[in-house]
Amino acid sequence: MSSDSEPTKQPPPGCPMHRLTGAGSSAAPPPAAANSDQNACPMRGANGQDKIDPRNMMPVFSQEAASGQSTPLSKDREVSSIPKADEAGNWVYPSSQQFYHALLRRNKEADADAMDAVVFAHNVTNEKTWKKIMEWEKFHERVCPTPKLLRFVGRSEELSHGAWLTSKVSYMGKPFDRHDWFVDRCGQKTVRYVIDYYDDPCSKEDGLEITIDARPAFDSFGAVVDRIRRPGYQAKRVW
Repeated sequence: MSSDSEPTKQPPPGCPMHRLTGAGSSAAPPPAAANSDQNACPMRGANGQDKIDPRNMMPVFSQEAASGQSTPLSKDREVSSIPKADEAGNWVYPSSQQFYHALLRRNKEADADAMDAVVFAHNVTNEKTWKKIMEWEKFHERVCPTPKLLRFVGRSEELSHGAWLTSKVSYMGKPFDRHDWFVDRCGQKTVRYVIDYYDDPCSKEDGLEITIDARPAFDSFGAVVDRIRRPGYQAKRVW
């Protein structure tokens, strides 16, 4: 806990959890630059010296305490609702200890006391992302009732076309992070989804001030058709 004279520690600005209502200061942190790797989510990977899992572009972080770490952190890992495409079971989220290592590896400020809240928000945000993808996949549930996540990659330094438009016409401005998720549609095809994460003070769902914009990328004619089938989405997504 911070004293009144000390600034409240915030999770890193480039992760989809750095605004937490009721879990720290309610003051907004400095806006994250869309093209800054320093602000990128630490769970998206580390430096080139790490062995990276190609499915999620992340190294396997230790469950042991970090050097100089005085606060013990949970090693429990929550199983997500997101099914894996290349093996049985669902994706598993990092523990508080692993997330702490990820922050340190990327030379980010890491407050051990805030890790449980950070991991909670990280997990909730990913669950909401998958839910939004499933809203699109309902168009194809006849031919694929069980789509699965094949892999994902962070692209915070690349502004999507949709994000550029939103930055021009919406109060939310530019997103603080971007991911591309690759969904296996029952072995028939792999569909790429573009996900932009925005700071949104008008959004209070789950105690997070975050709006998630997930949509199929314009990689195929089928994706274009899906976008046309949800005309209300195009108007609502920027307001």
